[in-house]
Amino acid sequence: MHDSVVRFFVVFAAYFRNGDCDPSIGLFRLGQHAYRHLPHTPDGGRLGRLGADDMTAGEGVPYSYLTTSGLSLDEAFERWRTLLAPMYAVSPTTPSAPLPFGANITYQIGDLVTQRSLLSTQRLQRDRKRVEAGPDHYMVQLYRSGRFQGTVAGKGVSASAGTVTLIGRRNLLDGMLDRADVVGIAVPCARLHGLPLKERGLLFDAARNRLLAARISDIYRRLPTIRADEAPALADEFVAFLHRLLDGSRAIDVLDGRELDGGLMALARMIVQANLSRPDLSPEFIAGQMQVSRATLYRLFEPEGGVMHFVRGERLRAVRDALADPMETRTLNRLSEVFAFSSSSQLSRSFRDRYGVPPQAWRAERRVVQRVSGQGSPQNVWKWLREA
Repeated sequence: MHDSVVRFFVVFAAYFRNGDCDPSIGLFRLGQHAYRHLPHTPDGGRLGRLGADDMTAGEGVPYSYLTTSGLSLDEAFERWRTLLAPMYAVSPTTPSAPLPFGANITYQIGDLVTQRSLLSTQRLQRDRKRVEAGPDHYMVQLYRSGRFQGTVAGKGVSASAGTVTLIGRRNLLDGMLDRADVVGIAVPCARLHGLPLKERGLLFDAARNRLLAARISDIYRRLPTIRADEAPALADEFVAFLHRLLDGSRAIDVLDGRELDGGLMALARMIVQANLSRPDLSPEFIAGQMQVSRATLYRLFEPEGGVMHFVRGERLRAVRDALADPMETRTLNRLSEVFAFSSSSQLSRSFRDRYGVPPQAWRAERRVVQRVSGQGSPQNVWKWLREA
């Protein structure tokens, strides 16, 4: 990947304080006290590796997390604009609008690059010069919240919460982002050879959008605890999924529900993972979504110890992964609500019973990340991004 491209991933002024705007500061504070042990790059970033097999820490995938927290608004914007300049011209939406900024974490998974960005309201433009200097990648991007409105390659596009877009980096772009939280996976065009990408639109039909949103969310959720040796297989799985989803001659097994990824259990897992926040996530609900009988569902989950045993395990795994995520700022109380535990006390007990440590201790451990040998400067980070 070209040096200039990497600057796109290194974003890093700040915006929300614990997820909300702090108008008196306007900078992003991602639990700054929790990150004091993370190694710093010379330009204020933090980088390292995260990984775990359940609760056993191992060598995780390379990642970088950078912020300009502590800078004045003018300084934060100037740094943001400088860092994005090779990929985008960034500006306020109107002359009187607040200066833009944001925050970003980026992971290397095999030959793909996954990133999550929190962006303030701003305008982004990619002109011909930037197109010609840019990488030959496609970005498959899920909008978790916020909105994008603009044009890409001369085509109008609007994306809001839950929307997945497919945009080539060699396309002109002009659009407005409104307080967006986005997760994207950059895939080299060579990995998508043979797919009719130029003929298709920038958005997906409802069925494909649903499957991609679930897959992207699942990949991002797993990244803080995945081991480095598992990353290439995860990248290969995602690319193979894209081929099956976008190749009309092969998509039937993906779109036909029961054949999703080759089996009924995979469909069940997707439905459970997409609905962990529902208090009524029950065998009846899951069977209804799968269009199978409860008897069939019970037989399917016998090896897992039962349907609700599996659901509880997935909820605890989701909490574990959230607590390991450097971008995650929600409290244990809030996570207990999000993942449908009756209280934070119940969550703490269940987490300790499952993993052997309290959730607060797990979060604290994951925040203390050792510096990775040979990755102590932006140049080292750029190296693995270029190779991705």
